[in-house]
Amino acid sequence: MKAAFLNKTGDHTVFEYGDLPDPTPSAGEILVRVRASSVNHVDTVWRSGIRPYFKISPPHVLGYEAAGDVVGVGPGVTAYKVGDAVIARTKSGAYAELALADVNATSLLPEGVSYEEGCSLAGTGPTAFRMVVRRAAVRPGETVLVTAAASGTGSLIAQIAKASGARVIATAGGRRKRDIVLGLGVDEVIDHYEEDVGKRVLDLTDGKGADAAIDAVFDQSLFDAILSSLRPGGRLVIYGNIAAQQVNLSARTIFSKGLSIIGGQGADPRTAASEQAIDRAALMTLAAGGRLKVLVDRVLPLAQAGEAHRAMDAHEPAGKIILTP
Repeated sequence: MKAAFLNKTGDHTVFEYGDLPDPTPSAGEILVRVRASSVNHVDTVWRSGIRPYFKISPPHVLGYEAAGDVVGVGPGVTAYKVGDAVIARTKSGAYAELALADVNATSLLPEGVSYEEGCSLAGTGPTAFRMVVRRAAVRPGETVLVTAAASGTGSLIAQIAKASGARVIATAGGRRKRDIVLGLGVDEVIDHYEEDVGKRVLDLTDGKGADAAIDAVFDQSLFDAILSSLRPGGRLVIYGNIAAQQVNLSARTIFSKGLSIIGGQGADPRTAASEQAIDRAALMTLAAGGRLKVLVDRVLPLAQAGEAHRAMDAHEPAGKIILTP
């Protein structure tokens, strides 16, 4: 099979493109002919080598979100058959023509959803759903602040919060991304390049503050603004650290306002398989019903994985960059 792979870490130019052995499905696995795979921020972290606990094993194939067609099944697999169109959180790298996936991390591609859109629902979608429904426990009538709402995950979080009956205030950087996020149906968008996020949220809520905030940036100035924008008893869910910073917490603000700070991750091994299945089913229902818009910024050939990472490093995309074999 053809694949984009790494033999070393570094900048976006370290990708190689060529032939690797075809994977073979084991018990409980399916083999997917990848039609589309998505590029995520964590992929750039693996590639860069900046975090020592992310170690590659050459030839290392990145990517964990794929959409495609089942071309093989492992022993005992009955949930899927050859020819099924699926989306999957892959076990082997998704920057390839073929990828392995566990049946418990796979769903049928929802009707009316393209491969390019669907691959982003494999890992990013469940993460977004879990942050809104499980971790932030968003309720109808609440006001929710969603940061980085022009990102792949942030855009889905904003829409799922809206579908949950919340008033959604989102942040995005620059006019282009602001307009794109407005098109998702959120109530307000704050340009974090031009406006004071904390002050603006308080203005929009008549000084009451947001009930919850969901953030993956974890930047000091934005973190301080989020804490100031939450109402007494408010909730902050943190599901990432895009800024790669150490953030100082204001203990006084947290205890005096009675705030809850909640961590969350998408692929949490402690989450019961039955709960994950329920979340995936609910997510697919939203997607099939046309209530989720997957933002696709651009589609590139698999051989241009390096260009995709260059754009990611430059924070260019509004939504997902998709690779197609």
